[in-house]
Amino acid sequence: MRSGKFDRVYDCIVAIKTGKITIDGKVVSNPNFFFNPKKSLVKFDSEKIRKVPYLYFLMNKPAGYLSQKAESEKTIYDLLGKLNLPKTHAKSLSAVGRLDKESEGLLLITNDGKLSNLVMNPKNKIIKRYYAVLEDIININKTKLLERGIQIEIEHEQYRTKPCRIKVVGEKEVYISISEGKKRQIRKMFDAIDNKVVYLRRVSIAGLQLGKLKAGEVRQTTKEEILEKLEI
Repeated sequence: MRSGKFDRVYDCIVAIKTGKITIDGKVVSNPNFFFNPKKSLVKFDSEKIRKVPYLYFLMNKPAGYLSQKAESEKTIYDLLGKLNLPKTHAKSLSAVGRLDKESEGLLLITNDGKLSNLVMNPKNKIIKRYYAVLEDIININKTKLLERGIQIEIEHEQYRTKPCRIKVVGEKEVYISISEGKKRQIRKMFDAIDNKVVYLRRVSIAGLQLGKLKAGEVRQTTKEEILEKLEI
């Protein structure tokens, strides 16, 4: 149930386990308790929880901002503040497929969990395209290794990346298209062929384009537009 009352899922679980949530007048202590949000009365600390509407945004994330919520650093949620959304609406939103702090480009932000799962599910093979500037001149033979898949380390374990497409557009510039999105994957892929990404921008998620959005700008969109562009 989208309530916008909690910053993190963990906060909601703690509220449930400490007896602060009631459903139809009864205290619920099981985070997996099933109920019908359309028919049930849910309260947090005796205050009625209201379901917030589905919201969808596209953002051009600037470098220097985290994609996840944090108190001590700048985050994309600071940029959402200019939209003047109700507090509960803003708190319900999450980025779908994060970009690391140094990276720029297209972010999909929503509170629609089902849509998020569709985009993130690797079985759907949604292509994300990035523009990258490298530290050293590109070695074509080594980029072919990346296109076939290469071993990188993810959370202290070896992982072989899925095949990708690379288009060389300059001595140190490429477009790279991948169907997955492991943490810092593109940076690690180029590290694996003895090169380094010095600039990275996501330009598209399937048919969703960064377009003319300037750094830090946000555009509201619809579920219909997203599904049409993703061709799911």
